[in-house]
Amino acid sequence: MKYVIIGGIGILSGIMLLGFTLVAAAVYALELSSVGYFEHWGLYGSALIEIGIVPILISTSLFITGLTFLYRSADNEWKAKYFLVEETTNEPIVEKENQ
Repeated sequence: MKYVIIGGIGILSGIMLLGFTLVAAAVYALELSSVGYFEHWGLYGSALIEIGIVPILISTSLFITGLTFLYRSADNEWKAKYFLVEETTNEPIVEKENQ
């Protein structure tokens, strides 16, 4: 259950950070049109680079990490539901002597 919560928070945080970054770039693009921008990347691309690539990278990593946690949670629940798998421990296996 904790993997589901962590995964959901990671996915939502990544989506929100990406959305806020894109909105900030759109607002900044209006100001950039009077100042000047790179023709190769266009107005919006220039504004996005001026805002920074770091928030996009952070949001992508949060999203992928959240998906990983959700996958682990679903995988553990699926194994527990359809297979009788006991969790392994690090205890040594002791063989019984035949008498």
